[in-house]
Amino acid sequence: MTIAARRLSYSNNGMDRQTFANSLQQISDQLRWVDQKLTMQVDNEIVDAFYSQQKKINKIQANINHVK
Repeated sequence: MTIAARRLSYSNNGMDRQTFANSLQQISDQLRWVDQKLTMQVDNEIVDAFYSQQKKINKIQANINHVK
């Protein structure tokens, strides 16, 4: 990101490069945090669905074995 910030020219109405680079870094950190949180939620949903299906399969297998 600092490479991109170095290429920017200073504007009279804008902000300096360091402030801009810091802002981009903060946004990047926030996006990384949101991505990690979303990934964990999706992983948890997948694990919960897997164990729910596994429990149903085991219950059906137990019923089948009981009928035999």
